[in-house]
Amino acid sequence: MQKIPVAMATQHADSAVKHVSVKEEIDEAVLSFKQDGFNCDEYLVDYMGKLTPYHQIGQIVQKIHDETDFIPGKDIFVTPRMVSSFEEEPFRQIMTTAAIIEGIKYCMDYFGVQGIREVIQAAVTTTEELRNCKIRSEDLLRVVGKHLKMNTKDMEIRIIPLFGGIAEHLSMEQVLSLFVKEVGVKEYARVFIGKSEAALLYGHMASALSCKVAIAGCKRAEEEHDMKIYPILGCGALPFRGHMTLENADNFLREYQGVHTFTIQSGLRYDHGADETRALIGKMREAVGRPAPVYDAEQLKEIERMIFIFAKNYLLELSEIAEKISVIAEYIPDQRERLLNVEEVAYYRELRNVESILRLCPDKDVKRSIMGYAYTAFHRPPRWVKFVASTYTCGLPPEFIGLGTALKEIKDTIGEKAVDRLLDEIYPSLRVDVKFASRFLDRNLDSNILLTKRLLKSIDELENFLELDEPDGSYLILSRLASSYIKEILTGETSKAKRLAILIDKETVAEYLNGVSRENLSKMILDLGRIRKSLA
Repeated sequence: MQKIPVAMATQHADSAVKHVSVKEEIDEAVLSFKQDGFNCDEYLVDYMGKLTPYHQIGQIVQKIHDETDFIPGKDIFVTPRMVSSFEEEPFRQIMTTAAIIEGIKYCMDYFGVQGIREVIQAAVTTTEELRNCKIRSEDLLRVVGKHLKMNTKDMEIRIIPLFGGIAEHLSMEQVLSLFVKEVGVKEYARVFIGKSEAALLYGHMASALSCKVAIAGCKRAEEEHDMKIYPILGCGALPFRGHMTLENADNFLREYQGVHTFTIQSGLRYDHGADETRALIGKMREAVGRPAPVYDAEQLKEIERMIFIFAKNYLLELSEIAEKISVIAEYIPDQRERLLNVEEVAYYRELRNVESILRLCPDKDVKRSIMGYAYTAFHRPPRWVKFVASTYTCGLPPEFIGLGTALKEIKDTIGEKAVDRLLDEIYPSLRVDVKFASRFLDRNLDSNILLTKRLLKSIDELENFLELDEPDGSYLILSRLASSYIKEILTGETSKAKRLAILIDKETVAEYLNGVSRENLSKMILDLGRIRKSLA
């Protein structure tokens, strides 16, 4: 069996310090593999909502041949991510498949191997999508291969399903069983578990717990089918997105035991730097093989009750500020070149298939609340990058939305010991998540344009359970200035541009001496990201 990668470099737009053009992504891919670069062993070429050229896969393979001794498919891996088979985007999936075949042709010419064997399919909600994707991909491989005089007889394109919704996370064992049977998976399977979209739609804790349940479900499916299943965890540097940093490595690797591959996103590679990234990947390689969590029926029942309580309170508190966040999100700089949001609107619509989640919720009152709040929280969610950057910019890290009131509800309905189990056994990393995020929290109702009385009460309630850190002084000054500019945009008022110089880190002073508020705002948003070491 082929090597299974541990560190997957991705094209996510979550770096505050670096904008990466599509032209630069070819060099980026090769640098990701090099030991003096980031020392990853996989690179994701992303066609999900990105303006990625279809020739990029082939260009990366050519550059690997010209500049390294690596053999694709053996030493390192180039893995595309394609859109799902939404009705409005069938040709994008077909074109991505053609791009994969071009990459395979170059691998055959240069290395004598297929080289590219896997593709990630995003936004999976049914196994029929996966089966159709595999049939379509391999049909095209045979047809195009014939005209390119390629011997494709023994070639296959393996599908890696990406499950980004809480309903899929909680049903992972059953979903994987259908995947294995209906798609005809043999020998092994790789499964992508996404945290970010689930966090955007239902909150940090609901998504963190559902990811852990999904990892446990992968292990149960593995035992049922006597087949190795290798989970991939899609996560980033900020707690809302997984808290995957060198500083938090021990906590992170303990929480998500059982994962085999981790996404090494732009916010980690560029904002934390190559040295920290390589050191973290070293720890990941040591941790691979640790046993996945095992939950019995009673434990699963309790965790699922908690997930729905966290989701309900997140949606309730988010519904008061969602409209403002959607406006602010328009001003978050794009750090990668993107298509229009058509695909992602469909993606989030599918993920927020509330009915599929409510079927799993045992509490009728919680179920009714989720149904009501889910449709008022976001009619059209921004991308998670822009959502996280917007909330952090204004001094309201999204980790706090719904958290305090949810912990109180868990204590009142399930019991104080349930809270203790959550904090000591189920997800002890919540303590460090909250301490980190609290450094960027502005609890002043006058200066924080997203803070409501309900949210402030929830944060006050949180202190009955967890300790918060003092806010970072430089961050607070810059966040309040950015918020004042945003307030002007929201109200249509204008004022004189503020003049300010502020220390971002030990070596960087950011100056805001000229320009109008809109010009300064983009720079402030990125500088705030520099302070917390990730845009989103």
